[in-house]
Amino acid sequence: MTMSLSQTGQSVTVGRLTFPLLSVASALIVFAVLQALVLRITGGVFEYPLDDPYIHLALAETIARGGYGVNLGDVSSPGSSALFPLLLVPFSGTELHRYLPLLWNVVGMGATAWLWGRLLAEAGYRQAGWHWLGLAAALLGPIAVMIPMVGYVGMEHTLHAAAAMAVILGLYRHFDGRSGLVLICAGAFLGTALRIEGAALALLAAGALFFTGERRAGVTVAALGLLPLVLFAGLLVSLGLDPLPSSVQSKLAHGTSDAPGFLARRLSVVANNLVPAAGKFVLILAIAALIVWRAAPTIRSGRWSAFAAVVVLAAAAHLAAGQIGWLNRYEHYILVATAAGLLAMLPKAFGAPGPGWIATGAVALVVLGGFITYRIPLLFHLLPPAARAIHLQQGQMSTFVKDHWQGPVAVNDLGLVSWQNDAYVLDLWGLASSEAREIRLTNATPGWAGDLTDKYDVPVAMVYDHWFGDGLGDDWVKLGSLDLTVPGGFLGGHKVAFYATDPAAVDDLRSAVAGWTPTLLPGTEFNWAEGMAP
Repeated sequence: MTMSLSQTGQSVTVGRLTFPLLSVASALIVFAVLQALVLRITGGVFEYPLDDPYIHLALAETIARGGYGVNLGDVSSPGSSALFPLLLVPFSGTELHRYLPLLWNVVGMGATAWLWGRLLAEAGYRQAGWHWLGLAAALLGPIAVMIPMVGYVGMEHTLHAAAAMAVILGLYRHFDGRSGLVLICAGAFLGTALRIEGAALALLAAGALFFTGERRAGVTVAALGLLPLVLFAGLLVSLGLDPLPSSVQSKLAHGTSDAPGFLARRLSVVANNLVPAAGKFVLILAIAALIVWRAAPTIRSGRWSAFAAVVVLAAAAHLAAGQIGWLNRYEHYILVATAAGLLAMLPKAFGAPGPGWIATGAVALVVLGGFITYRIPLLFHLLPPAARAIHLQQGQMSTFVKDHWQGPVAVNDLGLVSWQNDAYVLDLWGLASSEAREIRLTNATPGWAGDLTDKYDVPVAMVYDHWFGDGLGDDWVKLGSLDLTVPGGFLGGHKVAFYATDPAAVDDLRSAVAGWTPTLLPGTEFNWAEGMAP
């Protein structure tokens, strides 16, 4: 029988709430600093660093009005999360609606950091000899695994990380002889409801319970983990859509090679995921957890082996089927879960009287590895300009469409232009149009985007030229481009071309652009194409 540190007679030197409170404070303070930096460079305007939160807000608006998609009456599946748009339904149609992703990310950050700190406290880091490592992991760990930075993005990934932490903490409690099943069940259900990737961790947790004698609990967790997938797919199919959302299909097409055979495709995905430093970091953490698992008798034997297997195999599953990157949000949940699982195993593996150099090195790997991998000090310089770029580009495009053009428009970045806009928005990239996605991915003949704007009677397009090549309409007339003159941002491009997709619309578009350009903010300019200026 494995004894916990509290059973070895070691004194407790840190209060039970110290680590959770320290972790929450660490995450929220860094998040507040990031937001303050954004407000400083935008002149006091709040904004997200990606356009994507507005896709979910636009979808939530349509849900509130009885539809599903970004255009009322035009069914589509632009969001990959089943639950997140539902959380954004309140306050639809008001300015307060804009801040709901911010609110939910503060909740997600607080929950993730709290569970992180609780796991450290319960795993033995409060004991004499371990408490200094525990304080370092509680204070710096949330930053190293990007909790405040991913929360800054404004998407569902922080809530997903909280669900993953609930599974890890629940499993730890269960294998430590305490009740953790409620946490596991909640994390399994919410994790999959928030992100499809959550199913892997849910099923691995279910397997760990099942094969350690808790068969009924294992089946229950598996059912709860799969239920959101079944319900979401059933909803989409009932609406006449594919069972997988368009956004997921687009990402799968982008990240999967044409190599024959399942194994070859998985190896290709793993190879792609290991190119970024973040992918390598997840792999290194998984290898470290594997070494602790196989080298420490207290982990290798008995029920704790199942806990270690979940940590290692979940990381492997994400590397083989998930994604890495794009503001580090896709790997966030598995980074948090793997790092937390590794830290939780160390006191069990090395016990009293203290951590020794191996455990100290493992904690340093999590903390210093995260700071180095993500160049965290540099993020305070890189992330705020991303919000400024969205404010200057997507925000001003939104102003143009809603206040000056006030009619149908085609775009390839969907969010802000479609949010709080009753006019039809044609998504040429295909997140909100399965037709556009299928053409782009499988039958991208010259002029295909023009065929779609003709079909849906959309007279104006605002697109990144280089995304489409010869797919632009042959008869489109370019009036000019909105250009960013300041650096930074995670945009598809710094120049957005404005087209009249129907030559008959040139005069109307010119008039609308001419009325809009005097309102442009510093950091942007509109450059008219030759002969198009009024």
